[in-house]
Amino acid sequence: MTVTDLFDPLADTDLLRFSDPALFSLPCAAPRRDSRLVGAGDVFFCIRGRTHDGHAAIPTAARNGAVCAVLDDPAAVPLAAEHALPWILIRDTAAAFLPACLSYHGHPERGMQLYAVTGTNGKTSVTYLLEAIFSAAPQHSPCAVFGTVENRIAGIPSRSENTTPAPEVTAALLSQARDAGVKNVLLEASSHALTQKRLSGLRFACGIFTNLSEDHLDYHLTLEDYFLAKRSLFFSCDRMLVNTDDAFGMRLYRDPAFRSGMHSFALSDPAADYPPLFLPRDLTDTPCSFIAANRLAAAACASMAGVPQETVIRAIRSMPPIPGRMECVRQTPFSVYIDYAHTPDALRRALTGLGNQLRQKSPGGHLHVVFGCGGDREREKRPQMGAIAASLADRIILTADNSRSEDVHDIIADILDGIPNTALAKTAVIEDRRQAIRHVLHTAEPGDTVLLAGKGHETYQTDRSGTHPFSEREIIQAFFTAEPHNPRSSPK
Repeated sequence: MTVTDLFDPLADTDLLRFSDPALFSLPCAAPRRDSRLVGAGDVFFCIRGRTHDGHAAIPTAARNGAVCAVLDDPAAVPLAAEHALPWILIRDTAAAFLPACLSYHGHPERGMQLYAVTGTNGKTSVTYLLEAIFSAAPQHSPCAVFGTVENRIAGIPSRSENTTPAPEVTAALLSQARDAGVKNVLLEASSHALTQKRLSGLRFACGIFTNLSEDHLDYHLTLEDYFLAKRSLFFSCDRMLVNTDDAFGMRLYRDPAFRSGMHSFALSDPAADYPPLFLPRDLTDTPCSFIAANRLAAAACASMAGVPQETVIRAIRSMPPIPGRMECVRQTPFSVYIDYAHTPDALRRALTGLGNQLRQKSPGGHLHVVFGCGGDREREKRPQMGAIAASLADRIILTADNSRSEDVHDIIADILDGIPNTALAKTAVIEDRRQAIRHVLHTAEPGDTVLLAGKGHETYQTDRSGTHPFSEREIIQAFFTAEPHNPRSSPK
C-alpha cells in the first residue's frame, strides 16, 4: 500500500497542500492517530481533541518512524519540516481518519449493509432486537453488533471499550465481519462519536432516532448542541426512521434537509408510517412503553429491509433478555430488575413502567429504587433524578455509581437537593453500593419490585482509587444463595 492508496476516498477539494508530490508514492503501513503507537512506515494523523492537539505530537511520530504526517493546521507545517517529516495538509483530519482506516483494510464496509441507531436511550435495545430479527432471516444473517455492552460478530463476542468504537477499531471490526460473511452491521452511534467524526466515511442503509433528553451536557454544553450532534448522523443515511412521539424526533421528521427517505414510527400516532398496530398488541401493550417503542423501531427497520412480518414477530417474541436493559434477574419472593437508567428521562421511564406493572400485578407492593450518579459528569441531572425518584418510588436508596474523581458524599448531596422534605422519610443513604443492594434485598417484601438503576450491564465500579470488579448479578445471587429460605434475615 502507498500513501495514495490510503487517501483514495479523499476528495480532491479536501487536499490542500503537501511537502513533496513524491511522498504519495511512498510505501506505507497503518494510519495512526496516537503518536505512541506509531511504527515504521505508519501515517500519522494529527487530530485535535478537547484537551490534546495531535499536531503537538509530530516530534514523537517522527522519532517512531512515521512515513508522513497528515495535518489540518497550517501552523504545524514548520514543526513537521523541523523534524524532516513529509506532510500533507487537508481540511479535516478527524473526518479523514476512518476513511483511511477503511482503505487500509480494503474497504470491508462496501460488501455489507450498515445500520446506525442514535438517541439518548434505547440504542442498545434496538440493535439487539435488530440482531435477533435479522438472524432469524437467512438472507440477512449473519450479523454484527458494535455497541455499549460488547461487540459481536456472527454471534462471537469481544470486549467493547466505547459505545461507538474508535475509527481504527471500527475498521478492524468491519474487516473481521467481512471475513465472517456478515451481511448486516448494527451499531450504536453516540453523540460523542458523531461530534468527533468517528463515523465519517460510512454510509448507512438506515439511521434510527429513538429519542432525546438531557444527557452529556458536560460535553455538549447545551441540549441544542447535543441534538445537532445526533442530527448529523442522518446526512450519511439512505433512509431515516424517527420516533415522532419524541419532540426532537418530530423536529427531525419535519427537517427540510431530509426531504426523501424519511419514515416515522410512533406508539401514539395511528397516522405514523409505522403505528403501534404494525405489531401485535402483546408486543406493544406493555407497562414499560419504551420497551414497546424499541420493538416498534426495530420491527419497522427490519420491514424496510425486506424481512417478512412473521419473521419479525417470531424473533421479537423469542429473543432472550437484553443485558442490563430492564433485565429481571429475580422474580421471587419479589422482583429485582437491573437497568442502565442513568439519566433523568431513563430513570423516569423505568420507574413509571415498573410502577404500572406493580399496580397491575401486586397492588399492595412497594417500588424500591437504588441509584446514584456518575462523577465528573453534569451535576444538573442529579437533583432532577432525585425529584423523579421521590415522585415515583416508594422507597429510595442513594448510593455510589462510578464516582470517578468526585466524593460520593458530594454527589449524593446533589441528588438530595432534588428530594423534597416530605420524601426524606422514605430515603436512605448507603454510600457503599454493595451494602445498598444487600440492604434493599433484605428489606423488600414479597410482592415488591426492586430496581437497581445506573449500572446495567457494567461489571465494574470506578472511583478515585481506580476501576474495580463489581457485578450486581453476583451480589444478588450471593444474597439469595446465603439466605434461600428467609431473604429478610439480617444480611451477613
